[in-house]
Amino acid sequence: MYRNHYDLHYVLAASFVLAAGVAALAQDPYRYAVINVGDPGGTGIATAHAINNLGVVVGITNDAQSGDLEAFVWDNGEYRYLEGLGFGDRRIAYDINDRGDVVGRDYDENIEHRAVLWPNGGPPVDLGTLGGTFARAYGVNRDGHVVGDAGLSGGGANPFRWMDGQMEALGDFGLADGFAMAINDRDQVVGAVAGSGFSGVRAFLWENGELTNLGSLLSNRRSFANDINESEIIAGYGEVLDSTARAVIWRNRSIINIHNDNIGIESFAYGINDSDQVVGGLVVDDLPLDGRAFLYEGNGPMVRLDSLLPPRLNWSKIELAFDINNAGEIVGRGYRINGGSSAYLITPVHPTLTLQGPQPGRAGTLNGLRVTGCTPEERVTFYYSTHGGGTLVPGCNHTDGVTLQLDDPIQIGSAVANQNGIATLTRFVPTGARNLGDVLIQAVQQNGCKISQLVVHRFE
Repeated sequence: MYRNHYDLHYVLAASFVLAAGVAALAQDPYRYAVINVGDPGGTGIATAHAINNLGVVVGITNDAQSGDLEAFVWDNGEYRYLEGLGFGDRRIAYDINDRGDVVGRDYDENIEHRAVLWPNGGPPVDLGTLGGTFARAYGVNRDGHVVGDAGLSGGGANPFRWMDGQMEALGDFGLADGFAMAINDRDQVVGAVAGSGFSGVRAFLWENGELTNLGSLLSNRRSFANDINESEIIAGYGEVLDSTARAVIWRNRSIINIHNDNIGIESFAYGINDSDQVVGGLVVDDLPLDGRAFLYEGNGPMVRLDSLLPPRLNWSKIELAFDINNAGEIVGRGYRINGGSSAYLITPVHPTLTLQGPQPGRAGTLNGLRVTGCTPEERVTFYYSTHGGGTLVPGCNHTDGVTLQLDDPIQIGSAVANQNGIATLTRFVPTGARNLGDVLIQAVQQNGCKISQLVVHRFE
């Protein structure tokens, strides 16, 4: 929530000027905001697993009151838990489509798993099994077709596709184990299997009843396929000689190593969108659990996601990225400073306003800010924070690239744009502003949902 503050930072809230006649600066380099989807259960344990193209997020959290593991839906800042089947105290949501259908699993203390579909996030549907005692659902497409794995009566598990109320195995693997992780809108399915004819675990593509072995980076090492987009580009990972993992994509069914040795020793690709953007996790060194999320866009090496975020984050680590939608929004798990794990939404910011930083930029005097590109006669509001992050703009949609790149933004003031679309404001900057270090400033025209680039400034 936005707030007008009278705290230790008040010296800055009375500090800025939007002054006319100052040339606009180029956009600042920070591409994304990171929104704390949070920990709705209140125990410091939460993860976001998937996001649909409308920006709705699903994941898991531990509930502090019940102690249950709960599947949750987050929509523009609002949470709700998903109802269970009634026999277990653990629910996990793994995927959501644009209709709001959610899939996952419900299980009890004896680990009796059931694959679950929550149609439009409503009451749960048990999808059954393939004759065994368990099933888990991992992916759903726009038509509500679900994939996952299910136990067989003779032991082991098969990947399945569920549609029109029926669960079908995707191949005859005997006693082999297999699981399906994702299904696209063309009903192409990807996952991994292990059994006779394969050396170890192999990624597969299933289409029209035919199972294809996607191969691996090395003939005697494992491979896993985790997601597939509408162009049949597949994201996953494969092993190399020392059995470490490398993020890969399959294009035209040929495997491509996308790992960047300069930023990590292992990598795992989990999600891909229709622009072929890939996200996943890195192991950055030999320390246990020292992971970082990555983004790969095909026109350059994979990069750490935290390198694209604003400075002075309230996050100690952006650890894993599990999914990316067609707006380029990414969800996963990170760790807050002085806190536990928290679900996040990393969303691109698309500035349409140009903000000039404080002029002359010195404390102890009047300073000016200036923003151009505004709609004439519309009010523009200016915010600052000492911490980068992400805050939803009321009345605007984060999927449209309008999100403040600030945590706990504090309102500086507002001004109405003139006929040339320029808004100006003046404030006095107290000398105490010199002690704040880097200050982050951004402007929003809420009517019309326009936002400026992020300006980072340190007062002399």
